[in-house]
Amino acid sequence: MEPGSHVLTLSAEPWGGFQLRNVHKTNVSWSSYPFLPPTTANGLLASVAAGERWMEGDFHPPRSLRSLKDFSGLVSIGGYPAGGWLSRPHFRAHVGTTDMSYDGPLWAPPAGVQSAGKKPAMVEEYLCETLEFFVLGGKEYLEQLWERVVGRVSPFAKKSVLQFPYEGVPNISALSPATASATTQSLGALPMIELGSMPKQAHPYLMPVRSKAERKRSGGYEVMWSHVNCVWESGLMVREGTPVLLTEVGTGVSRSLLDHILEDQ
Repeated sequence: MEPGSHVLTLSAEPWGGFQLRNVHKTNVSWSSYPFLPPTTANGLLASVAAGERWMEGDFHPPRSLRSLKDFSGLVSIGGYPAGGWLSRPHFRAHVGTTDMSYDGPLWAPPAGVQSAGKKPAMVEEYLCETLEFFVLGGKEYLEQLWERVVGRVSPFAKKSVLQFPYEGVPNISALSPATASATTQSLGALPMIELGSMPKQAHPYLMPVRSKAERKRSGGYEVMWSHVNCVWESGLMVREGTPVLLTEVGTGVSRSLLDHILEDQ
């Protein structure tokens, strides 16, 4: 980001658990990220800011704040919970599937029989009371985004919904280029090679940071993602000497993560 950039913190309240399938999911086992990766956060905020109604499917290209004329200089590094926990694994039917087969071969239905081999999926959801979205860019544009977003309700992560509650003033902090000290905590997910402390409960994640799409001849879009190996949990320490952008309270944004998000843009 350019010198003099700022970070806006947008608080959101999920109305129930969310199921944001990670890239290691299978057709019968769905585990959720415990946060919203940069691709998801940018797309959600772009839809809310543009006043669009988001719908799941491959009939639209990936959305991003940087694709909007009014917010081309903004980028989100993700949405992260203040605490939370994974639900117990449970079974759930696939959307639109009314006929489950327990005798047919798994995911190998006969020609013309769409559901012959389908089984219920084993699902884990993440539950939390608050999600904090971090958006970087110029202060003036962050204030405009805040005005567009507060008070809005939006679907997200499969069947979930969240609200950005009304606030008196935007929570904006200045950023300054620096290197991490021994006490610098990460504001968001952190590339594994930049870990400065051993995580207590966190797992490694293959986190999507960029997406692009190609139009299919049959209609719709084929979406492709670029990923970074990351770790996240609240209070994660950044490795000393790592290039970061420091907030006014001393938390840091990984410069390499930001570069990955902005690559080719």
